[in-house]
Amino acid sequence: MRNFKKHLLVIGTGVIALISCRKEINIITSTDLATPTVQRVYYIAAEEVEWNYVPTGINQLTGGAFGKAENVFLQNDSNRIGNKNIKAIYVEYTDATFATKKPKEGADLGIVGPIIRAEVGDSIQVIFKNKAKFPYSIHPHGVVYDADNEGIAGVAPGSTFTYKWRVTENSGPAERDGSSIGWVYHSHVMEHNNKDINAGLVSSIVIYKKGYLENNKSKDIDNEKFALFMIVDENNSLYLDSNKAKYTLNNVSNDDPNFQESNLKHSVNGLMYGNCKFTNIKTSEKVRWYLI
Repeated sequence: MRNFKKHLLVIGTGVIALISCRKEINIITSTDLATPTVQRVYYIAAEEVEWNYVPTGINQLTGGAFGKAENVFLQNDSNRIGNKNIKAIYVEYTDATFATKKPKEGADLGIVGPIIRAEVGDSIQVIFKNKAKFPYSIHPHGVVYDADNEGIAGVAPGSTFTYKWRVTENSGPAERDGSSIGWVYHSHVMEHNNKDINAGLVSSIVIYKKGYLENNKSKDIDNEKFALFMIVDENNSLYLDSNKAKYTLNNVSNDDPNFQESNLKHSVNGLMYGNCKFTNIKTSEKVRWYLI
């Protein structure tokens, strides 16, 4: 009998991700190493961007300008970083030259990286290039791998590494999960304090039942949406010093409680105050939501 359980993963301060109803098993066995039906190949880079938590410039919940409460987190001045921060994000490319970016699935993904999709029985190969200035990695949940492909060791800036993972029956949906389930992937180099994740490097892997993934879309649903509910802790980002130097006079103490509070970004997909708008959904569609 298979062992199923609710699987919860803490991925940041006060953040819990509901990943799957199936117990996660990452140990490779001889059965896991059988010849896969399909190899899914992804080209993903980590690169640095100036991220705006409120790109529309207004509170989309009220339709008005930001007030005192919002500006605790958003106002930029000599002692506050404000709404713009240097971050690292995952970006998908078309091939190993890393010259042409793939269009993102939708603007509502926000800071969430490219979605990796596969069916039970497949293998996944991720060619990862680190275009950022810190060592980063890709550590997957839900799939199986050996020690060389776990994604704990950092890939040096400017370097490339190819991750190879296997998708077993245990990676896929359990009896009551529907035709697919979601897992998380993220950088793992500084996992003890989540600096990689707070820097912005997090996304999702979706595993489908055999025969349900066609042209990288599910056969039995019309649309998929992803929502990462996270208090992004910019105090605990690898870019805190860079953000202070760029956006402030750099004379505020990291221990200042008001400064610390201003750096806690209560967000959905890295967007605040209704700036994450889930679009392209029709009332007649069957939509599957992945809540992280």
